[in-house]
This record gives sequence, structure tokens and C-alpha cells, in this order.
Amino acid sequence: MDEALWVDELYKAFWRTLPGMLHAEAQGLAHTLGLAPARDVPWSAVFSNEITLAAPALLAEAMPGVRGATVQDALLAHLLAVIEAFGTDRIKDRQIRPTWQLEAILAHARRARDAALRRVAPGVDDPAIDFARADDASLLAIEAERALLASGAPAGFSRYYALSLAKQSVGFPASIALAHAAGWTAAQREVLSRMLSSVWLGLQLHDDVMDWQDDYQRGGAWAVVLASELRSRAQGEPHQDDDDGGGGAARAWDRGAGGALHRGAVAYGPLGTPPWGIAATPKGQSEPPASAAPSSLIPVRRMVLESGVLAVMLDGARRCFRAVRRRAAVLGARRVATWAEGREAQARELARCEAESPGFANRAHALNAWAKAVLA
Repeated sequence: MDEALWVDELYKAFWRTLPGMLHAEAQGLAHTLGLAPARDVPWSAVFSNEITLAAPALLAEAMPGVRGATVQDALLAHLLAVIEAFGTDRIKDRQIRPTWQLEAILAHARRARDAALRRVAPGVDDPAIDFARADDASLLAIEAERALLASGAPAGFSRYYALSLAKQSVGFPASIALAHAAGWTAAQREVLSRMLSSVWLGLQLHDDVMDWQDDYQRGGAWAVVLASELRSRAQGEPHQDDDDGGGGAARAWDRGAGGALHRGAVAYGPLGTPPWGIAATPKGQSEPPASAAPSSLIPVRRMVLESGVLAVMLDGARRCFRAVRRRAAVLGARRVATWAEGREAQARELARCEAESPGFANRAHALNAWAKAVLA
């Protein structure tokens, strides 16, 4: 099975169902969202890993009794959910201008996503496969995260993990629905949920290390928030891990759908392997070398590097990928286990080098992006 081909063919089939006036915009959607350098880049080439858009297809080897059409519906539901989530996040974060064409495409994506999911697990009543519930949690988390990062207040890893989970919660329903179609037990679905969660958070941690300077200049970065919290603890100040820290939006999220989730997340701590999160690093995205950083970033960069938080985050990614490898082996998802093993080794080496030479990961990332652009 070629998951990249499936992704592109299914997305093409989707946009062809749209009104003709939306076709051109839908074809170049990845570029519009700032995820691709050109309009002709297919979705399969947007992300640096195959799991982000094709998780259900990769998991299908552990579900041999499921029909191919059902797997395709799960894949369609998942990839449209992820695409729609990126679009909504970009709009909420004011990274792109919301046009009527963009909002119409995202609305069509939500409807097609929901219809595909109903075909995967018809009649199943499980909150874990409810996209409406996931949408609500995601929107609340986006607002809470934006408020927290804008406030500049320190916050700990439990808040980071909890918001990451809620913000990216649309990444779970399609794969769990496929597990329902395969007749998996509740215990098996729980293992699957935790495995997927570790995938997404491992990628999120890696992404938030590599792009923290760009994120900070756009309005806030988790590396800065977490570094501030570590510095506060080192100085003996009361830490903010269980305080709101992000204004009214974060308090609303704690009281709403994410409240119980946040309370449960506190126990994991900075080096735990919490069962959640999703992210992906778009190909071709990179931050400038340190020498190109504007002067206003220099004191912040010094604080982040001196805190050692980047090495902590990378070691957290390593632990997440280790959990993925182990859980995938239990489920019989061999391809996922092999992928996770490679990412675990990469994260281990990056964490070691970052601990020995603060700033190493960002320098290596920038150099690698430069080499690809220049030597391609």
C-alpha cells in the first residue's frame, strides 16, 4: 500500500466534489495555509513523516479483517480532520487571512470528514470518535494556548501536555473508529489511543524545539514559557504549573471540556510519557541560524539555552517514541514500531548533543534546511 498515493488521490476526490469556484483554492490549500512553498505541492509531500496524514492506513496492518474501503474512509476522515485543524489553527492564530473561499473549503472538509467517519463505524456510540466533541476541545485549547503564550507567564509541562492534547484532539477519532470496525476490545483501543498520543506528543515536542524562535517572534513559544518555569523553580519561586497563567481563556478551558484532562495530566511531570499530543514539522520549514536572530531575541535565547529546557523537551520526545515502539509492538503495528524506533534514536542523539552544547538542535536544523535548499 502506498499511503502517499492514497492521501493525494483521496484529497483530489474530495476537492472535485466542491463547487467549481473553490477548485483552484482547494488545490493550493497547503500553500495557502503556509505549509508548502508552492501551490502544486501535494499533501503527501507537505509533512516530514507519513503518520501525520496517514495514521489509519499505517495501522491497518494490525487490522487484517477490515475491508480496504473502510480503511480508505478512515484515512479520508483523518486527513481531512488534520487539514481542517491546521486551517482553523492558522486562522485563530492570525497567521493567515480568513477568506470566504478558505472558510467554505474548511466547512466542506468538516462535513466530508464526518460522513466518512460514519461509514467507518456506523452506529457506534463512543465519545472518542465524536468529531464535534473534538472540535470543541480543540478550539478551547487554541484560545487558552494563545492567551497563555501572550501573557508571558511561566507554565509547566503538565499544562503544555494538556493543551497539546486538547488542541490536537481531532487526530484521534478516525483511527479509533477503525479499531471499532476491526472489532478491537476496549482495552486494545485504550492501548491504541495511548500509542497515537505518544506519537503526536513526540512530534510536538520535537517541533516546538526546532521552531521555538520563529514561534516566539510570532507571538509566543512553549520553550520560553517552560524555560521561565524552570528558572522560577530554580530560584525558589512558586511555580505556575497548576495556576491558570493564561487569562480568562485558559480558565474557561480548565472549567470546560479540558478540565478533567488537565487535572489528570499533572501527575506526568516534565519527563513522563503522557498519553497525548499531535504535531508535525512541515517540510522546508526552518528557523534562521542564531546569528540571524534580531537583537530583541538575544536575551530570551540566552535564557532558554541556559535553562536546558530544549534538552529536556527532546528527551521527552525520546520517551514518547519509546512508548510508541512498545505499544505498537503489542498491537502488531510493525511499521509504526519501526518508524518509532528510528525517531527514538534520533531524539536520543539530539537530546545528548543539546545537553552537551546548548543550541545544537537549532543549529543542526537550520544547517540541514540550508543544505537541502542550496544543494538540491
